[in-house]
Order: sequence, then C-alpha cells, then structure tokens
Amino acid sequence: MRITRLAGLRSAVLLAAGFVGLRVLYRVLFGGTGGGGLLLLDLPRIRLAGPFAHITLFGPVTTWGVGNAALSALPFAALVLALGLLGPIVDIRALLTRGAVRGPVRTVSRALVIAWATFPALLDSVRRVRVARELRGTRGPASLIVPVLEQTVERAIALGASMEVRGFAATRVAEPACERPATLEDVSLGYEDRWSLEHVNLVFEPGTLTLVTGATGSGKSTLLHAMSGLFQHVADGVQRGGIEVAGVDRISVPPRETAGFVGVVSQSVRLSFVAATVAEELGFALAIRGVAPVIVRTRVAELAERLGIAHLLDREIGALSAGEACLVAIGAALVERPVLLIVDEPLADLDEAARIRVIDVLERLAHDAGVCVVIAEHAIRDWGALPDRRLDIRDGTVHIVGPGSEDRGLGDEDAPRPTELRVGPTSAEIHGLSVSHGARVAVDDASLSLAAGEIVALRGPNGAGKSSLLHAIARPVRRDTVLIGGLDVHGSARRSRRHAVALVPEAFDDLLFATTVGEECHRADRDAGLSGTADLFARLLGVHSAAGATALMHRHPRDLSAGERLCLVLAIQLSARPRVLLVDEPSRGLDAAARRLVGAVLREAAASGAAVVIATHDQDFAAQYATRTIAMAAGRLDAPVGASS
Repeated sequence: MRITRLAGLRSAVLLAAGFVGLRVLYRVLFGGTGGGGLLLLDLPRIRLAGPFAHITLFGPVTTWGVGNAALSALPFAALVLALGLLGPIVDIRALLTRGAVRGPVRTVSRALVIAWATFPALLDSVRRVRVARELRGTRGPASLIVPVLEQTVERAIALGASMEVRGFAATRVAEPACERPATLEDVSLGYEDRWSLEHVNLVFEPGTLTLVTGATGSGKSTLLHAMSGLFQHVADGVQRGGIEVAGVDRISVPPRETAGFVGVVSQSVRLSFVAATVAEELGFALAIRGVAPVIVRTRVAELAERLGIAHLLDREIGALSAGEACLVAIGAALVERPVLLIVDEPLADLDEAARIRVIDVLERLAHDAGVCVVIAEHAIRDWGALPDRRLDIRDGTVHIVGPGSEDRGLGDEDAPRPTELRVGPTSAEIHGLSVSHGARVAVDDASLSLAAGEIVALRGPNGAGKSSLLHAIARPVRRDTVLIGGLDVHGSARRSRRHAVALVPEAFDDLLFATTVGEECHRADRDAGLSGTADLFARLLGVHSAAGATALMHRHPRDLSAGERLCLVLAIQLSARPRVLLVDEPSRGLDAAARRLVGAVLREAAASGAAVVIATHDQDFAAQYATRTIAMAAGRLDAPVGASS
C-alpha cells in the first residue's frame, strides 16, 4: 500500500510540473507572453479568420511573460503537489472521495479524483503512442497530440462512468423493488431523434440469465446502458417510453443513486478500474458510501473467496491478466449485492480456460444466487444452453430467441472457404528471441521460420507471451534475432523496417493519429514513400464508387465500426508492402460480418506474398483462415500442432 502511495507522489510531481508547462505553452500559443525582460522569441502574430477572428495566435515571448504564465499556474500545481506529499501518510483518494460526497469543496474534490486517476493514463498514452509512431514509421511531436488527447479523454470518460455506476458522489440512495429487476414498455432509444432501437417491450425476471446478441453497432450496448442509466444521464441519449429498474424510473434517477442494486461491468474493464490494488477496487463502492473499513474488508474477503480471486487481493490492478481483470470487474460490480447485473462483452479478451471460468461465475450468479444477469455478447456458442433466453437485435428491433437455440454463433463456418493459399519460400527467420518484463520472462528463446503466402495462427492462454513475441519481432532489441528478406531488422532504418515487417497491435486504435480517414491514408502514403492506401482501404470495404470513396475519406476514424477501423489500420500497415504482417487478436470483439471482412484482408495480404502471423484465442477464426497453427505457453514456442486448412 505504501509503495502505491509513493508512486502517487511521483505522479503528483509530474502532474504539477506538466500543468505549469502546459500553462506556459497555452500562453505562448494564444497571444504570446510579451512584457518586460529579455526577448526570447519574436513570433509573428496570426489572427484567425471567420468565426475565430477574435483569436490571435503567437506573439513575442519574453522572460517576464514566461515567468508570469508559470506563476499563474503555481496555485493549482502547489495544491496537487501538497496532495502528493500527503500521499504516503494519508490515503488521498479516500480523502478526496469523501470530500466529493459531502462538504464545501465537493465540486473541486470530484474534479481532482478524476484528474488523480486519469493522469497515469496520460503517461501511459504517451508511451503507447510513441510505440505506435515507431510501428507506423511516423516522426515529429505533432503526431502525439491527437492520439494522446483522445486516449486520455477516453480514459477520463470511462473512469467517470465507472464511478457513476458505483455510487460516487451520490447524495441519496433509491430503494429497490427486488422482485422486478427491469421492465421496458414501448421504449425507443437514440440520439437527437436518430433511433437505434424502437418499440422495445421486455420484462427481466430475478434469477435469469439473458444473452443480448447482434451485429457490431446494432444497439446491444445501448440497450444495456439504458437499463444502467448511463445512456440517459451520461451519454445524453434520448429515451421514449418507460424503463423501470427495480421499480425505479430510470429516466428520473441517475445511476449513482441506483448503484446499490444495479451492478455494471463495462466492455473495457481496464479503462474502468479506479483503484490501485484488487482489494481497493473490490471495496470502492462500499468505501465511498462511508461503510466502516472492517466491514469493507470482510465483504471484500468473502466476495473474493466466492469468485476464486482471494489470492489476487494484494495484486496491483495493472498486473492482472485479462481473465483476472474480468473477474475483478465482476466482483467490483457485485460488492453491494445487486438485483440486476449488466455485463458488456465479458469474453472478448479471454482464452478458453478464462472463458469457461467467467461463464461459470455468471451462470451461478443467475441460477444459484438469484441475480438477474444481462450480458451483451458476440460469442454465442460459448454459452451453449445456459441462457434462459436470447435477445437478438436486428434493424433496430429486439427479437426474442428461446432457450437452447441452435444458432451456431459467430458464423465463420457459413463463409465460403477461400481458395487455398500458395505458400512460397522462406521470407523470415527468427532466432533465439527472448523478452523479459522485469523479473518475468515473457518470451524464452523463440525461433521459427515464416514463408511467403502463409497465415500462421499463434495460439495459447492469456499470459503465454504471444503479444510480447509479436512486438519483439517488429521491434527487436538485439542483432541477428529477426532476419527478413536478408535484412537484420534490429539495425535497419525506420522506412526499411516498415517494408520488412508491420505490426497491428491488439489496441489497434493506437495507430490512428488523424481526424479524418483521408488524412490517415495520406500520412501512411507519405511515411511509406508509396501510394494507394486510400484505394486499398476503400476496396477492402467494398466501396467502388467515387462518391462513396470520397464520403469514406471524410469520416473520422473513430466513427467507423470496430471492423472498419481494424481494416483501416491494416491498410495503413500494408501501405509499405511488408514481407511480414503481424496482427494481434484480429477477431477480438467483432461480429460475424466483420470477422469475415478482416479474414479476407489477411487472405489478400498472404496472397500478395506476405507472411502473416496472427495471435489469437479464437479457435474458429484460426481454423477458418490459418494455414498452420503454432502453440505457445509460458513464453515458449511449441512444435506446430497441425495444419488447419
């Protein structure tokens, strides 16, 4: 605990210094920092046009002006630094949390809680984007701005939503009617009269498990968060009709007031964690309500034992595997013993063993503990006949599917089998590749050969080292470990490396730097010294008309669906015509149509002569698209386990 708080002191120092620096940069950017003292820079003043005519950029920069700007930032910086100095002695997070619920500094405390928890994400975003810039071959500090800001805002939004559904800053608590977990009567949901779902009539009973399925963007998360209240009260969604959760009118009561009987597990659980350790994360909802610490510890211990995660209580949140993180998120949502538990795509990041464990936990919660469990999911087959019913969302309408449906789920089997790929000569040799993260060996002396035109599926449990291996192939730290087409990747120039190997990481959104698809494609062409990224992306999506391609180029990358964004990143990374393409979890969180789209891209890359390696937990996807499979466990590559095509 003390180590964690000392780390908070370091973050406070960095946050305080960063705020002063940003304040000075802000003053320099908007009007300069003129005045007395020594003239440091004589930047020309630039007056913007049109509706921004009142804004002037730049101007003279003097020592007096810089000092004045820095001094104006000192009060806030001093407050942050003081909190950091108190951190090793006092639990600042708990102190701020109590201040956010009651007292004269409630508003300031709420802002500081969010900022305190978000700042480490800002540092992590800078690190991730620096890696992404290397993977894309992009230079210059300007490329940091958009992705770092977007990732930090994403973390802040997720954190705020997580605190909201766990009762943070609630001034009162609603009383539930436990026999009626949720009722929707003639409900339509959308944004600014653009309806995602219309005329929904549903009743959810205690002790039932309901699976909500549908294509990406069909409205699964919208339906779930209309019941959690995040849709109406955080996302500013529009609701028509009536939604009652445990007898409480959802549109008039915010999520923080129903946190005691509505538990929520978000799709991106790591973004939603608010504490430093597992024990603190599990007890957060009780702690912010002022429950006595001894009771919090007892409840947390009981819950951890029930979920089989008691051995994780002292573990830092950042050290959890994907399966462990999912179970901790479920535990944090259960700590107040909810009537209704809402879970958004819990299996997306999990290996087979973790999937079985999570499914078992959720099924027992419903059928043994009597909780009403509602789950949005793509991986239908994993659930078998366990759900009491399935709600399939198509074209804005919710269709009720009975228990034990014969629906085969993800639908890769229904796709026509692609023409067999022609495997060529060896194009890459990996020799004795090892990776360590601190004292842990993630990859242990890995060696393999890759041939042009093949698709290799790298399979293994969470923590096997698959992602570490892909990153090490793309960014080797030792000579003569990765040779591609005769090139030693370690000593190669950035542009030469991109022609040799390209990596699409699991967090593929990290590789999106611009605000339009067209800008992304133009940047990729420039960095690769070639052209055609825009044409390739349009072709991958089946957009052949000039008007359709133009409209596509003007879209914001984050407005694309998950499958479309992944195809954009694949097009960007293929722009340099690499000999080896590495893709981490290509089917993660995708519906059947998006899976087939991404699979076709991988096939096309292999057919053009690239050796393709995919790290995946998805047995069906590997069987459909890979030409061979290699197993990995505990950092070591095993012998090939057989061809799958």
